[in-house]
Amino acid sequence: MLGAFVNGGMPFTGKNRASFFLFSLFFVSLSLLSYSHAANSISRGQSVRDGETLISSSGKFELGFFSPANSSLRYVGIWYHFSVKTVVWVANRESPVSGESGVFTVSSDGNLMVLDGNNRTVWSSGNNSSAVATNLTAVLKDSGNLVLLAGTDADSASADGDISNSYWQSFKHPTDTYLPGMRVRVNSVAGENRAFMSWKSSNDPSPGNYSLGVDPRNPPQIVIWGQSGREWRSGHWIGQIFTGVPNMIGDIRYGFSLTTTEADGSMYFTYTPSNRSKLLMFRILWNGTEEQLGWDETSNEWTVLQSQPAKECDLYNRCGDFAICNEMDHPKCSCMKGFSPKSPDQWNSGNWSAGCARKTQLQCRDNSSITAGDGGGMDGFLKLGCVKLPDFAEYVSASSRDECEVKCQKNCSCNAYAFAGGTSCMLWSENLIDVQHFAQSRMTVRIRLAKSEL
Repeated sequence: MLGAFVNGGMPFTGKNRASFFLFSLFFVSLSLLSYSHAANSISRGQSVRDGETLISSSGKFELGFFSPANSSLRYVGIWYHFSVKTVVWVANRESPVSGESGVFTVSSDGNLMVLDGNNRTVWSSGNNSSAVATNLTAVLKDSGNLVLLAGTDADSASADGDISNSYWQSFKHPTDTYLPGMRVRVNSVAGENRAFMSWKSSNDPSPGNYSLGVDPRNPPQIVIWGQSGREWRSGHWIGQIFTGVPNMIGDIRYGFSLTTTEADGSMYFTYTPSNRSKLLMFRILWNGTEEQLGWDETSNEWTVLQSQPAKECDLYNRCGDFAICNEMDHPKCSCMKGFSPKSPDQWNSGNWSAGCARKTQLQCRDNSSITAGDGGGMDGFLKLGCVKLPDFAEYVSASSRDECEVKCQKNCSCNAYAFAGGTSCMLWSENLIDVQHFAQSRMTVRIRLAKSEL
């Protein structure tokens, strides 16, 4: 029709040319507006409808509605803006929308909301601040963080990591994925921070059976929890590495850091890649496996850089108390020197769950005439090297290994000690559990034994 008008009998004069140009400009503008949200943000009263998306300013992340594989249910999520759609955050993971009529919006009361086709709220950010009168804007940052900010803050907010002046942000409400720049709280009073929850299955984003987070007991460590308790742990943080991951590649070893203590006693784990241009993420899968993934620009796919637990001995306390798990041994489990199986029949049948017990009682516990302050009389310590240090350590101040040993000697309940990283004195008063042999580990624990067992 437009072509007929141009090529018809009417002369194409300068006036007609101007009219045609204005009409074409108007037509193209309408087409662009109706196509999608080309911006990285929406303000109060604006929406992202199913089929529309927000894209971060550099094009790294995208927000919109999606359906998992083999599902028609719709969720609002954030994913890397690649040909391979890898979802890193889900808003309404417990309340999907049926059909493609959902809406994501900044509501009049200052909340982010997901509405279904009947305008019913299926998810809300739950923002209870006094921000109702503020010109709020939801911004998808280049870090993958979705932040709700006041209008002036939205223009100046950093592209990376945690946004301290936000009313709400997705980095503080993660699902199953840890992205560089996130801050994971470590607070011994608040207790375990099970920050990341797996999907229920590969095509169901609702909360699953596994969580990933931080056990804040000093020194802290990363833990995977299942329905029955711990499934895996990273080993203790000693300032540069987690002691239970001796094969940490360079990107990991130098990427993690723990901030200094804040006013409420909190610290925060953060991760910054040594190569900031490299795209990385950590996630807890529906089957309980934690993965670190890196984007391979050559093959245009995600590469698994490491996963945990990867072997049988990685499973939490596979061999029971006072035992060592070694992938190279057959059988894999053995009692520590000075200990024997609690249940020999079970142990010999390959059921190692009962663990081991002392062959000879410590003198400080057997002779009532010797007090704890005497250092346990004839008890001594046996060096056990190349190991993942036992769980449930207690950190105490000591300037040398000798001082650390003395502190263990003077406490009759102390079963072992380690002076790790040249600065950290750790004592174990509970049973020694989840000990694993690593040929490449530099960690050494010294076990308290009766003299006859040394």
